[in-house]
Amino acid sequence: MVVEETKTGGGGGKRVSLTKKAGAPVSKKLTIAEEVGKKLKRMEEKPIKEFLDIAMREFDIAVSLQVSELRETFDEALDELSENCTSVEKNIESLLIWKQETCQARVDQALGERDKERKEKLALAKWMMEFTPSALANTKTDEVDFAFIRFALNMAVASDVCPVQKQLDSGAPAFLSSMLTVSNDCVVGPASMALAHLSLHMETKGPIAAAGGIQNCVKLINDNPNAPIVSQCCKTIASIAEFPPNKPLMAQRGAIRALVRAVQSVGPDNERIDDDALGSAFCGLCNCAEGNDANRNLIVELGVMKSVEYICENWTDPYVLASASKLICNLAYNNVYTALSCLSAHCDEALTASIKKGGGDKNPDIQEAAMMAFCNLSNNESNQTHVGASGAIKLAVTTLEESDDPKVLRAAALACASMGHKSFVNKTRMGDQGAIRALLEVAIGRGMGGDHEEDILDAKASKACCFALATLLLNQLNQQIMKELKAIDVFVQLIEETESMEVLAAGAMVIAALVPQPDERKRLLCEGRSIEIEEAGGREVLVRAKQWVYGRKPPPDWLIEAIEVFDITEETALKEQRKREDEAEQAIQNDLFLDNRVVSSGTTQNTFRDEFYSHLDLFREAVAEINAAHLDMELIDMADKLY
Repeated sequence: MVVEETKTGGGGGKRVSLTKKAGAPVSKKLTIAEEVGKKLKRMEEKPIKEFLDIAMREFDIAVSLQVSELRETFDEALDELSENCTSVEKNIESLLIWKQETCQARVDQALGERDKERKEKLALAKWMMEFTPSALANTKTDEVDFAFIRFALNMAVASDVCPVQKQLDSGAPAFLSSMLTVSNDCVVGPASMALAHLSLHMETKGPIAAAGGIQNCVKLINDNPNAPIVSQCCKTIASIAEFPPNKPLMAQRGAIRALVRAVQSVGPDNERIDDDALGSAFCGLCNCAEGNDANRNLIVELGVMKSVEYICENWTDPYVLASASKLICNLAYNNVYTALSCLSAHCDEALTASIKKGGGDKNPDIQEAAMMAFCNLSNNESNQTHVGASGAIKLAVTTLEESDDPKVLRAAALACASMGHKSFVNKTRMGDQGAIRALLEVAIGRGMGGDHEEDILDAKASKACCFALATLLLNQLNQQIMKELKAIDVFVQLIEETESMEVLAAGAMVIAALVPQPDERKRLLCEGRSIEIEEAGGREVLVRAKQWVYGRKPPPDWLIEAIEVFDITEETALKEQRKREDEAEQAIQNDLFLDNRVVSSGTTQNTFRDEFYSHLDLFREAVAEINAAHLDMELIDMADKLY
């Protein structure tokens, strides 16, 4: 120890500080008993009584200190133990909560998987049962049948997402076709839907027919008691019939006869042909007749027309009515015999009933198909007169006035053009019933053209209206109606400014129809009267059409003749007039007893102006496109799941 003395303030006090020398050992702390022992040892020389009093007092103090120190140590230990117990309790509680949450999550997951599995099974079972509503259906299913059903479901979904070539390479058309021969309707139903979906691709139509798909579908159409299966088979037939090489096979393998039998068998007692099956059967017949005269004649000879007329007048389903109208359209296409057969069965009245039952503008597919059917039915003079007298003209005019669908407007305009082509009676009828105004409104309102799809469709509708106007204005009465409407200037301006070459070509026909005959032009010039179409700029429009539409090919005769009429001058007209008068005077002098007024009025009578286009240019055929059946999202989600 080193004692340091330090003075503080003025008191001269000492402060003793103990410092450890470098390397000095650290003193060990003495216990209370040792301190008491040392103290008593220093007092050994005192009297025994005093020594005992001091010893007892020191012992009491030492025990009291020891007890106090032990109590503090024990309290600290208890506090530490309490903290440890609390921490352990919290850890155990957290562990139990985590365990409980984990277990509950696994239970919920298991229950969800169970419910999902059960829901998928129920959805699949419900889907299977939709194909077998008949009590006569064979629905006994085993594990192999279930595998086929799942395969058919996957193929129905995969038809749009899987590459077509991959499906062909895997032999899907042949396998699905072979599944149609299974006796279990729960297998046949999904297989027929999958085959119908696969047939929507043009590349698969030939392979399906080559794999026996036509024969297998025909057998099911004839014999299967379930309407959904019959419907899917009819859709498959309709779809593969779009492929031209398959059309002759439809007659050879009994498809047309089966479809006709299905149409003829409709009735309240026949549950196997519902509206969907009936509409699909009409689609199949429509596509079989498209582009094939032999099939048209066969369908008519099988006696389907009476059934078609009955269905159109008594059914309200839009799918059935639209498909039936398309069938009439294709049967009448450029075939006098089949068109006359349709009219003999009162199909013109059936088409009118279809449009009314379809709700007019509410079902544009029915309107378009019916209008095109009217167009095709009017393929000769007698048919034109019959159709025109049946109310088709008024219906077409009403459609032009009320419809906003460019496809419907185009079909209605073509119907007007077809009914009026070379038919003086129908031209007059249409003029009296407001066709000129309706056609002009559509032609002027939609004829500007453009690059957008909507503009292209509008231009086609305008072109069809120009076709109709071109034939109707060959009637002098209709020309007078157009003059009264004061629409010549507006129409000429449209044809002059349109961006559509189709509208320009068709509009030039309308302007040419308003151009007078050469002798009439000369007479008007001699009388000093103006020509309204010339003042409106008709010649410039015809020249524009000649340059732009027929710039790389010879222009038609009617265009050249119309321009030549415009080129006749007043001088030329007066010269010819004087020449005719001189010839008349000479004839009178030769005692031919001719009236000078009659002889000098003109040298020759103008011939009746011919049509600007062929009647065949107006006819159109319909293709009944098949839509894939709707599948619930639950079934689609199941498609990629493995069991």
